[in-house]
Amino acid sequence: MSSYLVLDAYNVIGALDRYRDAGTFDAARELLITDALKAAGWTGRTIIVVFDAHRAPDPRREEPRAGGAVRIVYSAPGESADDEIERLLAKLEGSATVFTADFALQRTALARGSTRATPREFANLLDELPAVTRNPDIPRKSRIADRLSPETIRKLEEIRRRGR
Repeated sequence: MSSYLVLDAYNVIGALDRYRDAGTFDAARELLITDALKAAGWTGRTIIVVFDAHRAPDPRREEPRAGGAVRIVYSAPGESADDEIERLLAKLEGSATVFTADFALQRTALARGSTRATPREFANLLDELPAVTRNPDIPRKSRIADRLSPETIRKLEEIRRRGR
């Protein structure tokens, strides 16, 4: 079964200095896509980057990158990235983690059996990439999750959810 990381793209861009400091909106988008490619290569998970294109005249489109390891999705006219992510979560087969600071979307992700994570957690994931794929000036952090089995992580996530 597949495992996915879903990025609420403009939400992540707006929440993290690394993208806000990119200079232009186009540069921030490209940096996010580059980061997604690096993260996909390292984590082995498919990453779906969803951009809110509801004001654009173009129809919904999807661009696979790196042989499908990263999928760039632009929402349809009149639809938000949140709408697209909700639809994706209903169709995906396997586990998904949604990176967003949008509380309503986080609740929707949890209700659909997915995990929610903040944009800061995506930044932390990027900081933990090996030096060949990340900024070498940032030291690698050791994570407990790197040493746990998927089954143990699943059980801990169940405990975390029950505690709320």
